[in-house]
Amino acid sequence: MKRIGIVIIALLISVGISAQGKTEQPGTLKVGMMSAVDSIPFYYAQNMGYFSEEGVNVELILFSNGQNRQTALQTGQVDGSMTDIISLITSAHSGFPLKGTLSTDGVFPLLSRIDIKREDIITAGVMEVSVTNYLLDAYLKETPTINKVYINDIPTRLEALTSQKLDLGIFPEPFASIGALRGLTKIVFDEVLTESVDIIAFTEKALNEKNEEIASFHRAYERAVLDLHLDKTKGEEVLFAAISNLPKEIKGTISIPHFHKSRVPSKEFVQELITYTKELAPHIGTILYTDLIDESFIQ
Repeated sequence: MKRIGIVIIALLISVGISAQGKTEQPGTLKVGMMSAVDSIPFYYAQNMGYFSEEGVNVELILFSNGQNRQTALQTGQVDGSMTDIISLITSAHSGFPLKGTLSTDGVFPLLSRIDIKREDIITAGVMEVSVTNYLLDAYLKETPTINKVYINDIPTRLEALTSQKLDLGIFPEPFASIGALRGLTKIVFDEVLTESVDIIAFTEKALNEKNEEIASFHRAYERAVLDLHLDKTKGEEVLFAAISNLPKEIKGTISIPHFHKSRVPSKEFVQELITYTKELAPHIGTILYTDLIDESFIQ
């Protein structure tokens, strides 16, 4: 009996030593990226090893369109993704709430084949319930008549513009620079918006189960932004490395934004977008700021 007791104690000690010797592996966070300039800080953070240094293993998954991104979110293939506030509103209405945790700095130039200052009637290509529709109204609020043609797919919208079926359209960078390469005029409206329409959002499941990993993700982003402030030339290099099919001819022409430190949109701005979205889609019910935004990761 005494010998059995000694054996049990020895086993307990060995298990304790083994447990102390193990190093806890960082959790994994899968985050969707879009082919846009606001992905730059995240790819930079990955390249520099900032995610792992902050204690999280991050997989950045590039999507070519919003539909594939939304499917990946709904099926649990990713924990979160780059998206926009109007998409958060429509997603919440559809019963799949996402919460934005970090504003990103997208750039949405206008591509035109006409002189917009000389035209009273303009035909424009946008998505219907989308930030491109909102931005078009903001950019051209002085234009008397805008006939909107709803084309969701970006390449199709660009083709309609270059084939003279449209007068202009809204496109994210770097697609806008690709359009300029094809002879269209790129116009950047830097002063129209005071806040960003783009945002990183996570699923409720991820927020509940991977809170620490998401916090680490935000800290790494903050470090990347500080680096990019010191050397603005790094941004374009990172973008070309991340999006392999960009034409080299647009190097030096892409509108790279100033990347802000961690922030979320204000209650006033989100409410403005909720009101705008409900005007386009009156069936959308009551949605609050707290349904869409989680401020807890902003330092």
